Amino acid sequence: MKPRLVVIGPLPPPYHGVTVSTSLVLKNPSLSRQFAVEHVDTSDPRSLANVARWDAQNIILALRSVQALLRRRPDSSTLVYLPLSQSAPGFFRDSLLIRVAAMRKAKVAAHLRGSEFRDFYARSPRLLRWWIRSSLARLDSIAVMGRSLRWVFEGLVPDERIVVVPNGTPEPAATEVQRNGRKVLFFSNLAPRKGVEESLEAARLVLEEEPSIDFLFVGSPRDEAFECKMRERAAEFDQIRILPAVDLEEKDRLLASASILLFPPVEPEGHPRVVLEALAAGLPVVTTNRGAIAETVIDGECGFVLEDPVPDQLAARLLTLLRDDDLRTRMGEAARLRYRERFTQRQADDRLADWLAEVSERS
Repeated sequence: MKPRLVVIGPLPPPYHGVTVSTSLVLKNPSLSRQFAVEHVDTSDPRSLANVARWDAQNIILALRSVQALLRRRPDSSTLVYLPLSQSAPGFFRDSLLIRVAAMRKAKVAAHLRGSEFRDFYARSPRLLRWWIRSSLARLDSIAVMGRSLRWVFEGLVPDERIVVVPNGTPEPAATEVQRNGRKVLFFSNLAPRKGVEESLEAARLVLEEEPSIDFLFVGSPRDEAFECKMRERAAEFDQIRILPAVDLEEKDRLLASASILLFPPVEPEGHPRVVLEALAAGLPVVTTNRGAIAETVIDGECGFVLEDPVPDQLAARLLTLLRDDDLRTRMGEAARLRYRERFTQRQADDRLADWLAEVSERS
């Protein structure tokens, strides 16, 4: 009989890194070949504004997920896998799940898909820090998104329990859309942390020199007031449009039609899927050094990686690419090659399955 794997995590909607990752884990053929896969659903279909908040609904959902895990009756032949939250409400739920699984003698593997856990730990009061350390001690293994993120758990988890398991992304759907060499795409949640304000300012600077460029900002807002502010700024230029979130098919069409992805996050990231999707679509990426991005986008080869999202520096990199068709083509080809060598979904599926199989087989 196959060993049991209980995957804990939310599914879309809403669409964000963890919900998409959970759906891909459950579709992973490498896992299904090695494990009898079960799912404990922690989904919250409300908007992104409700993520990581203390409210009655989140508390109820947390208790239901613990109850659902108990109904699965995990034991010593079970491996429990879950994404690790980076906020007090989310981690409190995760810690209960970790402790329940460990008390039932199951092995437990957690996956950190961001890079803010250390900051969360440092900001926490002393009692919560003790609870965090005590909960992490019950993990058999923890995965981070890149080599540069191993430091997040230094001193909190033994080095031999920390592994690197980055994301991949599915091959983009074939499309008849023609690439537009004058279109720049920003694709993310429309939140300050994603660099949308800096991107709008960079767009303004580019348009002062190259007024024929089109800028398309696509994503869900987290804050209505902030969205209104961004729309007011974008309305100053006919060449800047802001669109709501789109489905996966439309996302593939947008990536196929653009010439550059602009994604310069301000705050910490993990391994953003939109960056991988751009590489898969053969787009050079103008971005910032956050999380595992610099391990993914080779600066000067398949895009430009800035230390910080300074608008005039972003604009300068965009203009360099927009004015040089050959450079843009070479970088797009290098981006596509980088994806095929490192970040296909099959490679990601195999990496995850190999890691979890190793954890499951430990004595």
